[in-house]
Formats: sequence, structure tokens, C-alpha cells
Amino acid sequence: MKLLTLNTYSWVQTADPETYAALIADILENQYDAIALQEVNQLSTGPVINDPVGYHATQNEIPIKENNFAYFLVKALAEKGLAYQWSWVPCHVGYDIYDEGIALLSKVPIQSVEQVQLSASNDFESLHTRRALVLETEAAAFVSVHLSWWKDEEENPFLREWASVETAVKNLRSKKPVYVMGDFNNPADVRNEGYDLITNDGWQDAYAVAAARIGSATVPPAIDGWEGNELSLRIDYIFSDQPQAVETYEVKFDGKKLPIVSDHYGVAVTYA
Repeated sequence: MKLLTLNTYSWVQTADPETYAALIADILENQYDAIALQEVNQLSTGPVINDPVGYHATQNEIPIKENNFAYFLVKALAEKGLAYQWSWVPCHVGYDIYDEGIALLSKVPIQSVEQVQLSASNDFESLHTRRALVLETEAAAFVSVHLSWWKDEEENPFLREWASVETAVKNLRSKKPVYVMGDFNNPADVRNEGYDLITNDGWQDAYAVAAARIGSATVPPAIDGWEGNELSLRIDYIFSDQPQAVETYEVKFDGKKLPIVSDHYGVAVTYA
């Protein structure tokens, strides 16, 4: 099984679709079984698309708009002969002009999709509103998340959000493998915070067990939200709920083998 996760930061720095040519080419080459995307934006004022091909809705309050990034990606892949079913959940307003959300793409038929409220805030105007998207196929379940930073305060948002993720997948875990993918905003090398909480709960980090690793860090220093940071960080992950052999872990779109397409790099994992 091949999986990919990427915080796309879509359309924020450029509206040029050619920026994402490397992403489209990589998906065509690797034929990922599932793809988790975060910061999947669409212009709030864009034209509405009725019945997008392959789309599985979890809500109807905010429809798919013409330049929804997941819709753009699915269309571009379909034009090259690769069909994905997909879903998208809006989370909050982004940069004043976007409906910002998370998405999942599946190469095999989707059995069900569900959005899960993670944050205490449920205000679409608030950047603190966080949701997860849970997608189930016959063989596995996938979760796309974009979680909050760890805060050493009584109201630590990350604790609530991760607890909500675990509650959402509790019943699935006894039925099939579960993969939680995305931007966790918690560095792997910081002890006694989010990363340790997740791995101590029994979730397996693909990086930790991979037979072969290409790259590590998933963001360069001082991106939006990490201003003043001087080190590259590993904050994007693919976790499985049970031990599995991992053939390869590879950082993608970091400007080395493949061009940069976002302020985050992608993570691709091949399970044995």
C-alpha cells in the first residue's frame, strides 16, 4: 500500500496551476492508494460546482467551488487516465478569502466518509476550528488531520483534538487498519508533547520503522505558524494503528528530487 500526505497551502502563494505539475506527475507515477491533503483551499466567492465527479460529501453548507484544490487535482489526474474518489471538509476561513479544509483521495471505491469536530470552537470564522475527515474503504480507513500546536496551558487544544480523533476511529480499529495522516504541528524531536502522546497511545510512526528512509524534515525553518523557528522540523506524519512493515519513507517536494509545491513537504510511505 502506498500513501501520501501533504499540507498543500494551496493557491496562497500563487494561482498558477503549473506550480503543482510536479505533484500531479508524482501521483501519476506512484498511483497512491490514498492521499491526505490539508490546507485545501477554494475561493469563498468562486462559482459552485454541482455534483463534482467522484465527490463524496459530508456536509452541504459549503459546496465545492470551481477552484477547490482537491477538485482541481482530481480533474487533472482524470485527464491523464487516473481516477480518484474523494471528499473534502471545510474547517475555517483562510487568509480572509478562502474556504480552507482538508481532503482525502482514494483510488478504490469509498464506502463511507464522515467529518469529525475536533476543536472546542465550531465557528467557521475562527482559525481555531479544526475538523478531521474519516474515509473508509473495504480494506482500510484513512483520516486526514490538521491539528493545533501544543500549549502548556490548562486548555491545551491538541489534547482535545487528538482525543477526538481517537474516539472517532475507536470502533474502526477492531475491523480494519486505520491510518491517520497530516499536519500535526508537533515536532518529532520534542519530548513529552504531542508526538510522544500519539506514539505512547500505540500508534506507529512510519518513519520510525521504515527499512529505507529518504529525508526526514517536512518543513523548512520559519514557515507560517512557526515564525522565528530556526530549524527544519518533522511535523507531518503517517501513523498506523497497528505495527506494520514499512518498505520506504520518503520526503517529497522538498526542492531536492522534486520541486517545492507548498510551504510543507510531502510524505510518501510504502507499506509491505
